[in-house]
Amino acid sequence: MKTTRRSLSSLAFLLAIIMLLPTFIACNPGEGDGSLSPVVTTEPAPESTEAPASESIKLTEGGKALFTIIRPDECTQSLYELARDFGENLEKITGVEFKQDTDFKGWNTVRDPEKYEILLGHTNYDETVEVLGDMKYYDYAIVKRGNKIVIAAYTEASLKKAMTYFKNNVVSKIEKDADGDFAMIFEETIFRGKYNVDALTLDGNPIENYVVVYGKGNSAGQTVAQSVVDVIASATGRYLPIVSDKEAEAECEILVGKTNRAASANVGNLANLSYNVTLQSGKLVIDCLSAETGDAAIRKLYASKMSSGGKIELTSGELCTGTLLTETVMPMTDGSDLRIITYNVLTEKWGGTDTSGRAEYFGACLDVYKPDIVGVQEVCDKWRKYMPDRIGNYKLIGTTRKDGGESYSAIVYDSSKYEVLAQGVETYSYHASAECRNMSWAIFMAPATGVKFAFISTHWDFGTEDNKQAMRKVQAEEMSAKIAALKAEYNCPVIITGDFNCNNTSDSYKYFMDINGMTNALTNSEHYYNAKGTNSIDFIMVTTGDGVFKGYRKLIDNGLSHISDHPANLADIDLLP
Repeated sequence: MKTTRRSLSSLAFLLAIIMLLPTFIACNPGEGDGSLSPVVTTEPAPESTEAPASESIKLTEGGKALFTIIRPDECTQSLYELARDFGENLEKITGVEFKQDTDFKGWNTVRDPEKYEILLGHTNYDETVEVLGDMKYYDYAIVKRGNKIVIAAYTEASLKKAMTYFKNNVVSKIEKDADGDFAMIFEETIFRGKYNVDALTLDGNPIENYVVVYGKGNSAGQTVAQSVVDVIASATGRYLPIVSDKEAEAECEILVGKTNRAASANVGNLANLSYNVTLQSGKLVIDCLSAETGDAAIRKLYASKMSSGGKIELTSGELCTGTLLTETVMPMTDGSDLRIITYNVLTEKWGGTDTSGRAEYFGACLDVYKPDIVGVQEVCDKWRKYMPDRIGNYKLIGTTRKDGGESYSAIVYDSSKYEVLAQGVETYSYHASAECRNMSWAIFMAPATGVKFAFISTHWDFGTEDNKQAMRKVQAEEMSAKIAALKAEYNCPVIITGDFNCNNTSDSYKYFMDINGMTNALTNSEHYYNAKGTNSIDFIMVTTGDGVFKGYRKLIDNGLSHISDHPANLADIDLLP
């Protein structure tokens, strides 16, 4: 099993947290509580210092530097600058250049144990590995191994402290001898950090025996694994190795998200944006579907089970559970019988959350607000891949365009309540690009009531240029014609949703309303939960005389901003017979 410790470059995201402090933030205990509170407010001060006897070490000979400064090959910019500044400081004192190099190891690399080198940070040299093997998370060391001076720590924050100590207590004492060479008085120094948890056992197994396991190819799982390592390291000082589930199963494992281990079987049954942490016969199982929920899970585990400090003994059973949602129910507005949402989900990526994570937020939107139909814009292949696993009884209407493109308007509907009598996708005849510029439509019927209505999801062209205005004029005309055709053929109300890329004060919008006479939820609702009197480019409308909008709301709370730069719009309708 591979248990090699990760390089400092893999801790780049953690550096920002450590340097800014507080080091870690944890979810407050309690269902539905998405607020954050400090777990560790400051980095622990060194608990003890070990300082063996000093010795004199020559730095230069015959006007040349004896030592080369070595840094990790794939290091952060701050570590690169730290090494550079260190070399410049030595040169300023001695007047000679100290060469810089990296720990890059190729097929033909042969390390010379007799070569004089100063190893900075988490290098792949045996000497660094040996030193770090005896250290904990906040510890740092300045030691001599043969002809190597090792300045090592797991975090760059601790490494910078080590470098500051070295500068103030060693470099500052460099002296010139009678031959004109420079030497320093060197004292091996090891700083031991102070940790809140003295010892942590899981079903009697010490935490240092564990590895953190994520599903192979699951980038969210890798992110969660790193969060787990960081929180445990901060609490106990033990920096655990991370492996994928392609490695052979071990007795002591922390499983994050979906893995091929039997203990992870329940992760598929989780509600969207929820998490569950259990201990099962020595295996710590963190059931989560995304990086956000996994991070919340390990932080809550710390807050609820480890924050008291001392000796922590965890035994099999459920340890903590929670959700990122702040509200889990929103009843329909009185007098309404149909709930509609329109949502531009913004293709593949938004706000640092990948599509798989955003699909979970979309699923949570369905869980909480329980719309009958959702008009969705900018659906792409990744949404089609991840959405079905997160939307329960809902189904997706929409396919790749005739030109093979994968970004299009689509419809999501509650298949437990509605049957689809007919459906289609039509691309506008005039557009800047086929990207998104289409109409997905369907005819729905509720078998329980016999209610029938048509539904359209669309996306118009963007821009204020004359040609874009002309495109939207054509799109308004073609959409109006489709509305009229559906109403005539199926003799039912027509509901439309979409990103019109022009707000309700624009000429394009006014032209559309003039030629078809729709009722817009934005401007014609009896009750507004928010957004009253605001403008929008995302609309929900119904053919005039076919329905009354009872309630309107922009879904700007409950974490749904993770999906897109467009807030979802919700409308409750009393659909008239």
